[in-house]
Amino acid sequence: MPTLKSINPYNGELLASYETISNEEVEQKIQKAHEAFLSWKDTSFNERKQLCYKLAAVMRAEQVELGEMQTHEMGMLYSSSYAGIESTASLIEWMADNAERVLGEKSYEKEWTKWVEFYTPLGVIYGVGPWNFPFNQVLRAAVPNIMAGNTTVYKHSSDVPMCAAKIEELFLKAWFPEGVYQNLFIKSSQSEYIISHEHIAGVNLTGGEWAGSAVGSLAGKYIKPSLLELGGNDAWILLSHDDTEEFAKTAAKCRITNGGQRCNGSKRFIVMEEHYDEFVKHFSEAMANITMWDPMDEDTELGPMANSWGIEDLERQVAETLDQGWKLLTGWKPAGDRNQFFEPTLFVDITEDMTVWKEETFGPVCGVMKAKNAEEAIAMANRSDFGLSASIWWDDEAELREAAKKLDGWMIFINQMAGSKKHLPFGWVGKSGYGKENGEEGLKAFANKKVILY
Repeated sequence: MPTLKSINPYNGELLASYETISNEEVEQKIQKAHEAFLSWKDTSFNERKQLCYKLAAVMRAEQVELGEMQTHEMGMLYSSSYAGIESTASLIEWMADNAERVLGEKSYEKEWTKWVEFYTPLGVIYGVGPWNFPFNQVLRAAVPNIMAGNTTVYKHSSDVPMCAAKIEELFLKAWFPEGVYQNLFIKSSQSEYIISHEHIAGVNLTGGEWAGSAVGSLAGKYIKPSLLELGGNDAWILLSHDDTEEFAKTAAKCRITNGGQRCNGSKRFIVMEEHYDEFVKHFSEAMANITMWDPMDEDTELGPMANSWGIEDLERQVAETLDQGWKLLTGWKPAGDRNQFFEPTLFVDITEDMTVWKEETFGPVCGVMKAKNAEEAIAMANRSDFGLSASIWWDDEAELREAAKKLDGWMIFINQMAGSKKHLPFGWVGKSGYGKENGEEGLKAFANKKVILY
């Protein structure tokens, strides 16, 4: 069987190797997950809650190890990786604290009818995880599904097999019953075998547009509910503010967070024409002066790209944009002794038909466009196939709220960097996928609302 290799993107070191498993072994794991489900679905919310508390505690106890593992395997800055473990543990506790309130039984009486409503689990959920946030992206999907009474089998990204194996280990250390969470070291081509299985009740994927299209099609073919969180091409809009220089520096930080490898990272920058020249000057200076180095070093601002194919895709997008005749201010190529970095790259004076504007750039590459007024800026932002989030900046908060209402997408951030909140739904429209994670909607994603009348 093929081997999955864990390679440190910063120095090229081989960290570990793992053998993929056959369909026969996958069958055994699905059967184990189904058998676990038959008892897990009848456990109390309190019992599930206490185990999730233990899972969060185990993560905090191993926070340094988990942070270093994520940095060594994916290239995330250690400061972000370490903080992200705490954020994930907090999310787990929120799901544990709120599952019974959201999913538990509620009684009603209205119009001569009495009834109760509650949510029941579906069964074994097949999860597919991404590499860019190896612990958080998987656990924010798996934990609410498990709190709802489901069990899960997970194919994590082949770029982060160490983190994949570690997640199953964390569940077992927290004393979850065997089979509630299982890692699958498999090839992508085995997904149809899994999705078609009689015991697989739903599919939860975070990944790219191509993977979402393939997995979503299979879920539809076998009539399984699915949740797809795909790419984003989020807008960052500066309408008006007194300190253009400071906001240009903020814009650069928004673009390079996690190496620019965030689905909800700002990628398309739109600035009012009266601020445009000054903004571009300071934005290009900020991008050109970003420190690229070892992600374990506290002074590093931009770590290596997580994988070589990501660098190749950025090279293609930049080359196509240059061929289209657009103006490049800074960056444009890989860097480092192994070409493991990609230079922060900024295009200006662009139009909406350029590659870097139309496509999601998963790395420190972006473009800036000028707008005459707020209405034009919002129209530009909304002309996208994707629909995750957006951030909008203005010193007139009352007007800003009205402008934000007109932006398409899931969550609009006013005068702050885009992100996600454990208690609020993380969702999307268009080619960014469908469904919701986090918050109450995340707990309900793979649960059936049952109504009993009496």
